[in-house]
Amino acid sequence: MLLRPLTALALAAATTSAAPFEALVAPSGRLAVTRGRETVANVTPGLYESGWRGAQVGLPASLDAITPELRAGRIKCPGGAIVGCALVPTPSDAELKLSYSLTPKTAVGLNSLHVALDFPVSTLIGGNYVADGRQAAFPAELGTNIHLHSAQTRELILNLADGSDLRVLLDKATPVLIQDNRKWGQSFVVRIGPQFDGSAEWPAGKPLDIAFTLSSSSGIKTVFDDPVTMAAGPEWVPLDLNLDIEPGSALDFSTFGQIDAPAGKHGHIITTDNGQLAFADAPAEAVRFYGVNFCFTAHYISHEQSDKLAERLLRLGYNTVRFHHFESRLVTRANGRSTELNPETLDQLDYLFAAFKKRGIYITADLFISRPVYAGEIWQGMKGNVDMSDFKMLVPVNETAFRNWETFSRNLMTHRNPYTGMTWAEDPALGWLSMINEGNFGNKIGGIKGRVAEDWQRAWNAWLKAHYKDAAAIATAWGEDVMGEPSANTVPLPKNATDDNRRSRDFSEFLADVEAKMFARMKRFLTEELGTKALLTNMNGWTNPLQAHLARQEYDYVDDHFYVDHPQFLEQRWRLPSRCPNTSPVAAGAPGGRGCAFTRLLDKPFTISEYNYSGPGRFRGVGGIITGCMGALQDWSVIWRFAYSHSNKNLFEPGPSGYFDLVADPLNQAAERASLCLYLRGDMKPASHTIAIAASRDDLVGKDGASGRVSPPWNALALVTKVGMSVTTESSKAPGDLVMRVGSPRDGELPLDPYAQDTGRKLVREMRKRGWLKDTNRTDLARKIHQSETEELTVDAPTDTLILNTPRTAGGYTPAGNTVEAGAVAVIVHETDATIWVSAVDDAPIASSKRLLITHLTDLQNTGAEFAERARKTLLARGELPHLVRRGTATVEVHCATPPRGVHAWALATSGRHIGSVPATVQGKTIKIPLDTLGNAGAQMLYEVVVQY
Repeated sequence: MLLRPLTALALAAATTSAAPFEALVAPSGRLAVTRGRETVANVTPGLYESGWRGAQVGLPASLDAITPELRAGRIKCPGGAIVGCALVPTPSDAELKLSYSLTPKTAVGLNSLHVALDFPVSTLIGGNYVADGRQAAFPAELGTNIHLHSAQTRELILNLADGSDLRVLLDKATPVLIQDNRKWGQSFVVRIGPQFDGSAEWPAGKPLDIAFTLSSSSGIKTVFDDPVTMAAGPEWVPLDLNLDIEPGSALDFSTFGQIDAPAGKHGHIITTDNGQLAFADAPAEAVRFYGVNFCFTAHYISHEQSDKLAERLLRLGYNTVRFHHFESRLVTRANGRSTELNPETLDQLDYLFAAFKKRGIYITADLFISRPVYAGEIWQGMKGNVDMSDFKMLVPVNETAFRNWETFSRNLMTHRNPYTGMTWAEDPALGWLSMINEGNFGNKIGGIKGRVAEDWQRAWNAWLKAHYKDAAAIATAWGEDVMGEPSANTVPLPKNATDDNRRSRDFSEFLADVEAKMFARMKRFLTEELGTKALLTNMNGWTNPLQAHLARQEYDYVDDHFYVDHPQFLEQRWRLPSRCPNTSPVAAGAPGGRGCAFTRLLDKPFTISEYNYSGPGRFRGVGGIITGCMGALQDWSVIWRFAYSHSNKNLFEPGPSGYFDLVADPLNQAAERASLCLYLRGDMKPASHTIAIAASRDDLVGKDGASGRVSPPWNALALVTKVGMSVTTESSKAPGDLVMRVGSPRDGELPLDPYAQDTGRKLVREMRKRGWLKDTNRTDLARKIHQSETEELTVDAPTDTLILNTPRTAGGYTPAGNTVEAGAVAVIVHETDATIWVSAVDDAPIASSKRLLITHLTDLQNTGAEFAERARKTLLARGELPHLVRRGTATVEVHCATPPRGVHAWALATSGRHIGSVPATVQGKTIKIPLDTLGNAGAQMLYEVVVQY
C-alpha cells in the first residue's frame, strides 16, 4: 500500500479542487489547462478535412516571431493544404481571453474548422454543462446520441466532477458542438466552430475568427510556455554508456535459466491445446520468450560483429529476436525484379541467424514488411515503386502481387544457410512467421486509390453477388441506397468497417473472408509446398473489428502491436518536428497493451511482436514493469520490444537516443530488466481466472451481427485478471470462468452485453461475489484503480502510483515525496518522480536473497535536445551525446527475513561494472540503501547489493 494517510489524501483533493487552474500557453497556440499534476483540458485548434480526416495545429516554420502577445502555428491537412493559426492571448488576474484566427493558405474541403477543448472522461462524469442557460448532465455511459449539444452558443459553463467549473464566454454566438468521444477514446470534446458536409471548399485567405474568454470561479493563472534545450547542470547529469555486459555481473541475465542453447535443441516450437507454446520434445511444458526487434541495416554486419552482438543479447537475457525491415538490403532489385536475394547481404543475415541460434536465441520474421516492389512487376509498363501500403493491400486481390509475395518467400525460405546447414523453412530456430506486417485491411481500406481501389471494388462486388440476389436485396438488408449494382462492379467500397450498421457489418465480414482465404492459401504454400515448420500468423495491427476473429481462427497463434508515446509527425512522416503526449501512463490507468489483450483468442498462443514506451517520453521507465506484469498476468507466450536497433551505426559505438532503439537508450534498456524478471523469469504469477468474450459466426454476421472493435470499455480488467476472446461453434464452449456472449447468452454464460459501458462495474461486482477479489482488493474502474487478483500489481491513477509486490521483484513508480510499501521492499522517493525496483539476482526471494539488483529510473534525454515547450511534448531537435540523466534521490529499504550480518552496495555502470561504493546500512532486519542519480563517475541508475547472513 502507499504510505500516505487517507485524511491527507482527502485534504489534498479538497485543496486541489479549490486551487486556481493554470493555463499553459504553448508557442503554437495550444493550451493545457492544468491543476497540480492533473491536465483538466487541452485547447487545440484543428480541423477535419473532407472525409473526416483530422489534423491539429503544429509549430510554425520558425519560432523567431513568437512572443507572449502573439502565438502562431500551422495545421497541415492530410491532403497537403496548410491552415495558418494565430492566437492573441490576453490574460487578466483570473481569466484569459483567447482570440484565434485560422486561415487556409489554399482552398480546402472541410467537415469542421474549430478550436477544440478536450476533457478526460473522469473530469466531467458526475458534472454537467450549461449552454446559454440550458443545463444537462454528462452521461455516465455512452449513449446512442453522441452529440450532446449542437447549437449557436454564446456562453458555456462546464461544472466538473470535482465541483469546480470552467466557463467559456464567446465574443459572439458561434456554433458549439459537445461530443461524447467514448466511441473512439475516453474523452469529451467541446468543438467551437462551424461544421460542414465536406462538399464545399473553404476559400484560400479567408480567416475564421474565434474569440472567447476562459474563466473559473477558482481563478485561472496564465503561464506562457517557451522552448527548452537540454543541457548538463545541477538537474541533468551526463552518463557514460557501455554497450556490452560484463560476464558474471549483476546485469548478466544469461544465467536465469530461460536460455537453453542451441535454439531448436528440443525440437520445433509447437502450440498446446490450452493456448500456450511448447517444444515438440517436451509438449507438456509451456515455454515463454522475450526479445527485441532488429531493423534495416542492423542485420547487416560482419561475422565477428554478429558473434559479439549475439553474445551481448545472451548476457542481456533475451531468448528471441525479430528480423524486421530486413528486405531492402536483402534483395538485388536487378532486372526489374525485387524478389532475388543478394548473395553478400544474405551471407551476413545467415551468419547472424546462426549466431543467435548457437546461443539459444529463437528468430521470428515477417514475409512482407517494406520490400520495395517495382510497379512494373505488378502492372506491365508502370514506372517507379509500388507504395508499401498499397502492396500490402494488393496481395489478397491481385494475383500478380500474390505471386510476387510467393516468389520472395520461396527464395528466402528454401535457400540453405551455410552456417546452420538447414533451410529457413526446416530450421527449428525459426519459430514464428507473420505473413504481412501490420496488414490489417481496415488500416488502409479507406484511403486506397486507382488500380488498388479497382481491384478491391471488384472483390467487394463479387462478394456481394455471392451473398445477395441483386442490388434491391442489398438495399432491403442495409436499409439504405446501395449506390451501385454488383453485377456491374459499381457498388463503392465503404470507408471503414466499424460503423454500427448492416453495410459496415457486411464489409467487416467481407474483409475477414478475404483475409481467411488469403491466409489459407499462404499457409498451404508455406507448409505443403515449402515444408515450413514455423508457426504462422497475420493481422498484427491496428484495425480490429470483431469479425476479424473469424479469420484468426485459422492462425497458429495471434499477434498484435502497441505503443505508448509513439511519435506523431507534424510536418512529414519520420521527420522532425514530432509530438507525443508525454504524460504519466500510471496517471492514465496504465492503458498500454490493455486493448491488445482482447485481440487474443484464448485457445491460441498470444504474442506482442512490437511494443514500446517510446522516447523521448519522460515516463518510459515504467513501461518495463507494466508490460512485464501484463504479459505475466495474462500468461502471454512471446513479447518483442521494438526495437534494439535500426542501424549498424549504433550497434558497437554509443549513439544518442531516439524514439525506439534500446541500444541507444540506456534508460529503456534498464527498464527491460523488469520485464525479463517479471515475465520471462516468472516472478509475477499468472491470473487464476479468466473472463472471456464469446462469439459464434452467427453472432458476428448478418442482420443481427455485432459491430465495433474487439476491445471493450472495461479493458482495464486486463490488469486485474486474464481476459480474451473466443470464437465458438454450436457445440463448443468458451475457455473462461466468466463468459459473456456477443449475442444471446447460452446456458452458464453471464447475461451481460460485453460492450456496454457499465459491464466493467458489473464484472468487478461478480468477481468479488465469486471470491476472485479479496476484500482488500482495491480495484475501482471508475477511479482508475486497478489491482491484480494476485494483488502483486496495483495501478493507482488518482495518486499516480504503481506498486509492484512479488517475492523476487518489488518496488514501483510514484511522484517525489511519496513512499511505496511493497512487501519486502519500501521505496521512499525524495527528489524527482521515479520508477524504482529491487530484483533478487539469485534464486531466493528478496527477503532472504544474498544478491540484489536495484534500478532507479528518472528521465534520460540527449544533450542539446530541443523541445517546443516545458512539458517536452514537441521535439524540435534530437540532440547528441552524452546522455543526460535527471537528478533524483531516493532511499530503498529491504526488510529481511533474518537480521543480516553485513551488507555491501555499489553503483553500477551500464555494463554491470562497479563504479563506486554506496553507504548501505543495517538496522535490525532492515537494510537501507541511499540512491542518487548523481555519482562520483557521473550519472548512475543501477546498484548491486550483496547481503551476508
